[in-house]
Amino acid sequence: MQQGEETSRQEMADEVNRVIRSERKRGRTSRVIGLLVLLALVAIAGWWLWPDDGEVQWQTHSLDRGDMVLTATATGSLEPKSEVSVGAEISGLITQVMVDENDQVTEGEVLALFETDELEVALEQAEAQLALSRASVAEAEATLEEARVDERRISALRERGTTAQAELDAAVAARKRAEAKLAYARASVRQAEASVLQARTRLEKAVITSPINGVVLQRSIEPGNTVAASFQTPVLFLLAEDLTAMELHVSMDEADVGLVEAGQKATFTVDAWSGREFSAEVLKVHLYPAVENNVVTYTTVLSVDNSEGLLKPGMTATATIETGRREGVLRVPNMAFRFTPPTTDGGSGGLFSHPAARAGGNRAGPSNTVWVLRDGEPARVVVQTGASDGRYTELPGDELAEGDQVITGMQAAVTP
Repeated sequence: MQQGEETSRQEMADEVNRVIRSERKRGRTSRVIGLLVLLALVAIAGWWLWPDDGEVQWQTHSLDRGDMVLTATATGSLEPKSEVSVGAEISGLITQVMVDENDQVTEGEVLALFETDELEVALEQAEAQLALSRASVAEAEATLEEARVDERRISALRERGTTAQAELDAAVAARKRAEAKLAYARASVRQAEASVLQARTRLEKAVITSPINGVVLQRSIEPGNTVAASFQTPVLFLLAEDLTAMELHVSMDEADVGLVEAGQKATFTVDAWSGREFSAEVLKVHLYPAVENNVVTYTTVLSVDNSEGLLKPGMTATATIETGRREGVLRVPNMAFRFTPPTTDGGSGGLFSHPAARAGGNRAGPSNTVWVLRDGEPARVVVQTGASDGRYTELPGDELAEGDQVITGMQAAVTP
């Protein structure tokens, strides 16, 4: 009896477990089906609300005539109109430096001094040697005078027949030797004078002076430095003659250099004075090109008035040079050349057809292609182009006329 009750209980427990497992499987299946239905509804709603090409509104520009200012743009740096490197021609120890960067200097002003002890001793030695040479000249002159007197005396005796010819010959030879010694002494004097001049010049070079009126841009020495000028002249100072008149050196692209010439007006900007334009004028265009990374440029020099002192050497500048003007020309905005209307899907449509706004197809033509609105539809026109000022391009041909509506963009109205 007890064993039968236990069997019934076991069967009831197994039935309860089967019911629980069945309910769990049914719950998971319901959740998956619900999620799939929700995703399908979202996809259908998004497809239905996609913009339709039928609602496109074209942005157009009416062709007109106007003036165009043609420009060429290049970048470069500001430089002093004249720079002078001041060096040392002698070697030695720098004892004093009289100026610093940004100091104003005048022509002849002392910039630095070398130690001069050895140079002064060398000058004294050269002067002493000159004095010895001059004394030798005096001695040689006296010897020559004595030889001449002897020669005249013996010559007179020979004429009277009271002396031999050999004595006269010896007197003549002595006189000639005295003349040679005098010439040698005089040459020694000139050599000694040159040595004095050299020693004095070296002593003068121990004082470094400014060759111009200007400003010190760079100082490369300090007191106590030793300068060696054995192989090349070391640069001690870099001077600028006048910073109120500067030059702007820009690299002009070869595509624009043919339009640039001396006398053209220009403006430029620098990062230090944002929002402000400075005036300049083209001075010259260098004939020799500069090639870097296979890019050919030509250095163009512009004159700059820096009377306000706002500009400094080395500043990077972007210059815009006015290369010409076009008056009363038919022009089109450059954005019209960058616009291409989309194509529409040629299918029959339907719920799962491609949205018209996303239809593919590339109808872009050459770079001189524009689209004109005719009878409410865009029409492609290939035009002849002329000069451009960056915003507009000249239309010298007759493909379009004043008043034509050129498409520059589009705006689709989103309607459900």
